[in-house]
Amino acid sequence: MKKSAITTINDYIAKGLEERTADNPQACSSSFLSAWRELLTAAPAAYTDYNSLVADYNSDGDAYDWYAWVWDVCEELELASRTSPDCIEERLQFIESFQTRFPDTEDEDLQEFLLRNLIKSYFLLGKQAEGEQAVAKFYQQFPYSVWGYIEWGDALLNRAEKPSSETLEIVLSIYKKGLTLDDEEDYMDILKRRIKKLRR
Repeated sequence: MKKSAITTINDYIAKGLEERTADNPQACSSSFLSAWRELLTAAPAAYTDYNSLVADYNSDGDAYDWYAWVWDVCEELELASRTSPDCIEERLQFIESFQTRFPDTEDEDLQEFLLRNLIKSYFLLGKQAEGEQAVAKFYQQFPYSVWGYIEWGDALLNRAEKPSSETLEIVLSIYKKGLTLDDEEDYMDILKRRIKKLRR
């Protein structure tokens, strides 16, 4: 990867971080996505594991960590979507492009995070079939995690300002699927609180 491209990527990320400090998630997201497009263009084709790319081109400590930045992209698009719903589609496109470009990324924390956000994005956009496929893929990789069901249920609740009684019943049944899993106690408690809130 050329040094000029690395500089451009880091400059876009730095600009995005400035916008985040200024509490401007939409501008931050725009800068982050510009950095991502530059990275997709500049990354050598031989790199299909994102962690390897980071290790070779972003390990000198002089720039923001590209690995942690993937979390930031999704989180800023989440914030921006509260006032600009188009950002949900942009988050979906970001995740899909990541998975296509770096299919051999084995980092489990990153994979779980991206799949969770993929589930959420599909269901928020009303893409039922794609969402269910993403849930199935999630549980093939992370059979113990309650977060697939949490993201699915949360997305259905957040799709409408006032969910119907039918939607509430569907969400409750989704949440209940997680009760049989063997996840960390803190995460199980998060799920149980959601179920308790719905039952009120």
